[in-house]
Amino acid sequence: MTARAATGHSARLATAFLLPILLAMGLDGCATAMRPRLTRGDSLVASARLAGITDDYWRFLQASKPQLAAAAAVVVPTLPDPTLDRAKKDAQFARAAQAALDQVVVDGLTEDEYVSWLTMSWEMEMLSGWPAFHWTDLSDLAVGRSALDRAAWILSSERVVNPGAGQRFLRLVASVGPMADALRTEFAEREGRGIRIPRMMQERAMRHIRAMITPPDSSPFAVPSPLPGNIAPSDSGWHAQVVRDVEGLIARDANPALQRLAEYLDRGLDGAPEEIGLWRYPGGAAHYAALLRFHSTLDMTAENAHAIGLREVTRLGAAAAAARADAGLPVDRDSLRAALRADTTLAFGSRADLLDRVAALYEGTILKLDSVVQPSPTVGLVLGLMRPAEQDDGPVSAYSPPTIARATAEYRLNAARMASRTLLSLPAMLVADLTPGLHHQQSIQRESAALPAFRRLGTHAGFVRGWQQYALELADSLATLSPVARFGLRLKALEAACGLVVDTGINSLGWSRADALAFLRAWLPEDDAELERDFIVEVIEAPGTLSAAVLGVRELRGLRRWAERELGDRFSLAAFHRELLRIGSVPLPVLGSHIERWIWERNNAAPGGR
Repeated sequence: MTARAATGHSARLATAFLLPILLAMGLDGCATAMRPRLTRGDSLVASARLAGITDDYWRFLQASKPQLAAAAAVVVPTLPDPTLDRAKKDAQFARAAQAALDQVVVDGLTEDEYVSWLTMSWEMEMLSGWPAFHWTDLSDLAVGRSALDRAAWILSSERVVNPGAGQRFLRLVASVGPMADALRTEFAEREGRGIRIPRMMQERAMRHIRAMITPPDSSPFAVPSPLPGNIAPSDSGWHAQVVRDVEGLIARDANPALQRLAEYLDRGLDGAPEEIGLWRYPGGAAHYAALLRFHSTLDMTAENAHAIGLREVTRLGAAAAAARADAGLPVDRDSLRAALRADTTLAFGSRADLLDRVAALYEGTILKLDSVVQPSPTVGLVLGLMRPAEQDDGPVSAYSPPTIARATAEYRLNAARMASRTLLSLPAMLVADLTPGLHHQQSIQRESAALPAFRRLGTHAGFVRGWQQYALELADSLATLSPVARFGLRLKALEAACGLVVDTGINSLGWSRADALAFLRAWLPEDDAELERDFIVEVIEAPGTLSAAVLGVRELRGLRRWAERELGDRFSLAAFHRELLRIGSVPLPVLGSHIERWIWERNNAAPGGR
């Protein structure tokens, strides 16, 4: 019986999760070879029904996740809603959508349509459960991820090119103040339930919110500067009026509401707990289990994930040690850091020099790995540095994929943080973040007009972060690197494994901040401030995110080994990568089901066929 012929939603999804069992039994694609006979009319009805459901889902996402609407350059109906009411509406939609999906005769779908059906089913299952974890979700105050940050990004993406767009923008800005007040109410409710933000997170959130309270003309919610030629001189009157109206709203409503939110956080700072970890909250352990599944897209306990992380740390630590020895670098952590700082080739230099080095390394990476990772993106890439205001609490780097309206991707580095560390990790960052990693994968996905909108613009961290980690392994095996660069590459891979251990340790197994720092110091050379920012802050403010890379790459690595074994001489690494990039970001069990089909098709293709 095929996955498509199974009865009921749970049975169909379960087939995808049984991939390891299928591998162990050595089933040579037989599960996908047998299908019931359907008429062409049956297939047309199934395809049309699925298309209607996915169209409804895309319209729903524009209201539920308006950042996707902004990325698609469609009218943004609203700004993010951080309330429980929004989560309940999302769950209600998910239940109705799943009921509709269950009415689709999946054996009438093409393979790509079936991938969309499985992906949407997986997403509906996750979406329907989030209201149960609303009160332990602290991400709406996380720096860079908060509802306010998402609102600022949406507004900065808007193009106010006519009076109608100006009025829509004005209505969006009018909701910033109520959103800030809603956040204050929501977190006061959490406090009443015994759920308090950890001190470290609360201090960062308060500092970040205060930084948003600026003069209206420099506010993150102000009207973005028009692109050259977008506003004709004859239209300058209405545009100037919209700017004045928006600035008035920011001064009267948005800034005072932000100030109230910051004062609320400030008043609660004395009682903020020092303890960290999602497991400490009522229902927190169950929430972390759901987040682990959501980010990795795999069914796995935190204990098993932690054990995998420890094994990977040991394996990758040995590989990094071998590269360090080849580079002639010392073993002792302090001596290693001193030696790296003394290496003039790894010195930061100037901001302009940093961008020149990034550009040179990026071009070199493309030339070395282009032959096995095809197709290449056609979109442009803009390299730059973060603005000073973004650097203090910002990550080391930030990648923004292309949108439907903007045919270029952006990659910005945090010069302040790069100056405090050596450039040892720079080549590895570019491999993981740009090519053949994140930029390559996301650009190919967003260029694919064949994908439905929810897949074209959606991401699943198990696949996306797993691909970034896979890119590091690919570069390590195929690229010509200096011993120092190879050491940096392997350290980057080791960091991901350490992230999995620390994420599960803090959020599920009771690790303290001191426990996590002690573990990180034993494996990584960065100073404590860097380790705390890259790992501990991340697992507090975004539990589960650091689990995705290592768990994801294990699946991709396993699928590649399976394809190599099953296809033998028919296996092509470039063709395998092309299929991964073509299908785009999907839950890993769905990817496994699809690769099973792909292997069967290639094994049964006519000589000379695909």
